[in-house]
Amino acid sequence: MHEIETLATRLISIDSQSHVSNVPLAEFVSGYLDSFADEIERIEYTDAGGNRKVSLVARVGEGSGGLALSAHMDTVPGLGWGRDPFEAWVEDDRMYGLGAVDMKGALAATLIAAKDYAGIGAQRPLTLVYTTDEETDTQGARRIVDQSEVLRSIAPRFCIIAEPTNLQVVNAHKAAITFSATARGRAAHSSSGKGVNANIAMIPFIHEMGQLYEELVEDEAYWDPDFDPPFPDWNITIDNYGAAANVTVPLSTCRVNFRYTRTLDPAPVMARVRDAAEKARVELESWSSGPPLYLPPDSEFVQLALEVTGEQTPISVPYRTDGCMLAEAVPCIVIGPGDLRQAHTVNEWVSVEQLHRSVDLYLKFIQAVCR
Repeated sequence: MHEIETLATRLISIDSQSHVSNVPLAEFVSGYLDSFADEIERIEYTDAGGNRKVSLVARVGEGSGGLALSAHMDTVPGLGWGRDPFEAWVEDDRMYGLGAVDMKGALAATLIAAKDYAGIGAQRPLTLVYTTDEETDTQGARRIVDQSEVLRSIAPRFCIIAEPTNLQVVNAHKAAITFSATARGRAAHSSSGKGVNANIAMIPFIHEMGQLYEELVEDEAYWDPDFDPPFPDWNITIDNYGAAANVTVPLSTCRVNFRYTRTLDPAPVMARVRDAAEKARVELESWSSGPPLYLPPDSEFVQLALEVTGEQTPISVPYRTDGCMLAEAVPCIVIGPGDLRQAHTVNEWVSVEQLHRSVDLYLKFIQAVCR
C-alpha cells in the first residue's frame, strides 16, 4: 500500500466526529508533524457539548510569507453505514471510510507533501493549518484566526483549502447563516385541553420562512449566475423532539440554513427572519460562517493556481469551507481530491488516483511559492 493510502487509512480509523473530542486525532497528527515540522502550535478549547477540541498550526521552514495548506480534522456523524465506517477499505480506485473525501484523504495528502518539502530542504515557510468543528460552527478556524501566533508571525502569502474539488481551482464559494427559532409549550394529553402546543406559535414563523424560500428560489434578483444552482440555499427543518401525536408539543424548533454568494446582501433577509420571529413570539438565535469566499480570476494567486494545475478558468461551488474565516488572515482558494457529491454520504469514498495526484500537486504549489 502506498504511503498516502496507509496514512489516510490510519486517519480514518480515528474517530473525530464533530460531537466527540478530536484530541486523539490531533495527537496523531502532531506526532506525525514532530519528525519534520520546525514549530507546532496547539489551540485548545471546549465546544458547546463539553468536548475538548484542538486545532493545530505548524511551520516548516523559516522566515515569513510562503504558502499555507489547510484541512479540517472533524467529520460528520457516521450514521447508517452497513460496515464499520472507521475501517477504511479500497475497491478499484475508491477508498471508502468516514471522512475519506471530507477530508481525511486530503489531510493525509497535505501532511505527506509537507514532509516531502522538508526532506528536500525547506526554504520559505510552509504553514499547515488544521482545524476542527468545520462541520458545525467553525470554531477551530475562528480561534486560529483570532489566537494563532504562528499564523500571525508568518503571514503566508496564500492558502489552499484542501476540500474536495476534483482538483479543480475554486476561487469562490458561498457563506452560510443558520437560524434557530424555538417555541415553548406545555405537554399534556391532547384530549385534556390542559396543554399548550408549541407548534401553534411556530406555524406563523414557518409560513414566513416558506414565503422566503419561494422568493429566494424564484426571484432572479437573488441569483448568482456564476453558481450551480444559481439561487440561494434556504433549507428548512422542523423538530418536535419525538412528541407523540396525542401529546401537545412542549418544544418546537425550526432551523433554516441560508447559503448565499457575495452578490447578495444578507442583511434584508436576516431582518425578515428577525421580524417573523418577533411577530410569532418565538426565540431566535443565529450563527454565521463569515462572508463568502471570493478571489478575482485575474488575481495573482488564482492565476498561479491555473498555471500549476493546467486549468483554464476557476470555478465556483455552492458549499462553504473554513475559507470564510481563514480569508480574514490570508487569501484563500480551494483545491482538493475527490468529489463533493460523495461527502456526507453513507459509504463515502475518494478516488485513490486523485489522492496520489494531490500530493504531487500540493508539492508543486509549495515549490512555486516557497522556493
